[in-house]
Amino acid sequence: MSLRRKRSRGGISKSGSSRLVREEFLREASEAVTPVHGQGFFYVGYGYIAYYIVFDYVDPLGYYDAVLRDEKLFEEETAKLAYNMQELVDREEVMVNGERVRPRVVLVDIGFRGKKSQVFVVFGLRFRAPIRSGRNVYENRYEAEPIEYNYEAYWVFPPGSRIIEVDMGPGSEDWDIVDNNVVAIYGRRGGRTGGYEKIVFELP
Repeated sequence: MSLRRKRSRGGISKSGSSRLVREEFLREASEAVTPVHGQGFFYVGYGYIAYYIVFDYVDPLGYYDAVLRDEKLFEEETAKLAYNMQELVDREEVMVNGERVRPRVVLVDIGFRGKKSQVFVVFGLRFRAPIRSGRNVYENRYEAEPIEYNYEAYWVFPPGSRIIEVDMGPGSEDWDIVDNNVVAIYGRRGGRTGGYEKIVFELP
């Protein structure tokens, strides 16, 4: 039912109709937001892994501009984003040295890249892991899916570390080892994720 028809029935005040207009705008603007790029930065240390995932979006109707102008909307949006990301990582089976570990979302932030139509969302995650001196194995099993936009992921290990093996499953992702202790992973739009990640590495 349109707002005009609701007003003609006399059941909504002017302030109520304004609220409904705003809610309709937010719904439509949210649906128009499109992801265009992703990056992940993973940092490995003794006893833990911490990482940051950054998504870039095109926001043609200004949904996130409206969100950042309203403290209540911002709190609701970041809480929703954190919940959705946590739900996603909870479905993954992340193992370190044969032990199941549990990534947790600890940060969500939203900002602009120069223009209000170019938005980024940052997720910070971390978890304790039985990483020790010597040989270690990281594995992650998840549902394989089509790659809808380009992305890169960078795994950074401590100085003196050595990456022994990288396996990204049967998907289309590429990867390179840089200076023995950094892995750069590339996913390209139109490809497919492998549903499996494995990195074997030695720490000094």
